Amino acid sequence: MNRAIKLTLSSPIYYRSTPLTLEELQRKADRSMPGYDAAVLYSYSYEGEILSLRRLEAGERDGYTDEEKRIIESGGTVRRKDDEDFMIPEGSYLFEQFPFLPPESGLQRLILPYATGMSGRVFVRIYRESILESVMQLLFPME
Repeated sequence: MNRAIKLTLSSPIYYRSTPLTLEELQRKADRSMPGYDAAVLYSYSYEGEILSLRRLEAGERDGYTDEEKRIIESGGTVRRKDDEDFMIPEGSYLFEQFPFLPPESGLQRLILPYATGMSGRVFVRIYRESILESVMQLLFPME
């Protein structure tokens, strides 16, 4: 079901690079406190009729401090920390949120309805919303 909306990030979301796979980040999110945030950037392309994904980069963060939350809520931009070398850039995205974390092998099925061009990129974000729940978000850059 296509329920995607247009989302505009007014500032980037910064992360520390990590070698962890999507499934490892999902397991970590399940053990983390609310606010834990991870993202994996994939490129996608069609090989014939098959959608192929290739992991490009990944990052994670432990959530925002109270001071950073105040800055965001007042419309400001949180400064990048020295160890944050990966980001979801500011800009417009086609955005979809799922209340479950599928295995990496199930990503193609979720991405397929939005992969309208022959190739593109997608950020897969995992966010720990509460002590009991993590969600997955797909962010397709609108270029």
